[in-house]
Amino acid sequence: MAPLFTVFTPTYNRAYILPKLYDSLCAQTKKDFEWLIVDDGSTDETEELVSSWLSIDNGFKINYIKKENGGKPRAINFGVNLAQGKYFFLMDSDDHLLSEAMEKMTQWVAEIDGAEDFIGVGAAKGYPDITYIKGVPPTVNDKGYVDATNLERCKYNLDADMCEAYRTDLFRKFPMAEWPGEKFAPEQIALNEIALAGYKLRWHSDIIYVCDYLEDGLTKGSRKLEKNNPMGYAMMYDHMLKYGYSFKRSFFCACQAIAFALYAKQPKFLLRMNSKWMAALALPFGAVLSIRRAIQFRKV
Repeated sequence: MAPLFTVFTPTYNRAYILPKLYDSLCAQTKKDFEWLIVDDGSTDETEELVSSWLSIDNGFKINYIKKENGGKPRAINFGVNLAQGKYFFLMDSDDHLLSEAMEKMTQWVAEIDGAEDFIGVGAAKGYPDITYIKGVPPTVNDKGYVDATNLERCKYNLDADMCEAYRTDLFRKFPMAEWPGEKFAPEQIALNEIALAGYKLRWHSDIIYVCDYLEDGLTKGSRKLEKNNPMGYAMMYDHMLKYGYSFKRSFFCACQAIAFALYAKQPKFLLRMNSKWMAALALPFGAVLSIRRAIQFRKV
């Protein structure tokens, strides 16, 4: 029988921290899930570590696949096509869950199961001292949740890191953005495309997921990510031109998309941007900004 959830973890050289996540999964009060680990070409002891867990009866199945290093977006796209659970729950390798996390998720997906306009449920992430990452809780109703799309997150104090479980069959239809030769593009491109398609999540205010932002994590190295993946960011800013923002904000996004594309020596990208007239208007400013980017990236 297929599990209700696939807890999916893409990992790269995290053998030193992965046991913390493993222990938190073993401690779950509800274990109707599989743990799918996609090892994105690790060169440490990750494979040996996971192998040592496979012979233990943890109350859940562990599926481990090692692939050539291609970056987190490709790992997610690879993993979602292997997932057996009805819901796909992305879990970073340097984080862990509180013991009742999966039990609460099970209750929450039951509330929206079968509703065609819902793609999943979400909950809050917290720091190790179990305080909200944003410093304030999400704005929810008296039942402890709010129904909103990914594009409405700021309205409800959901714009800090949250965790989500998506219906696997629908999530497969919105793959993470990829660019040849690059290993990262922001997840918000795919998640906001889900919002543009009209799908909502039911976001809960409970903290169930604990983050510890490490020095080798993606969050800490944002400027380096931009330098190494300029087209990933060009795609992100270009995608923002679909959101119906004000002229000022859309112009800013177009300038940024152009700057990253020109820095990446991909001028043809400008011909396929989501707003041709805005791209034409922003071209001179984006060209100047690309020079500034090049100067900034020399220091990274």
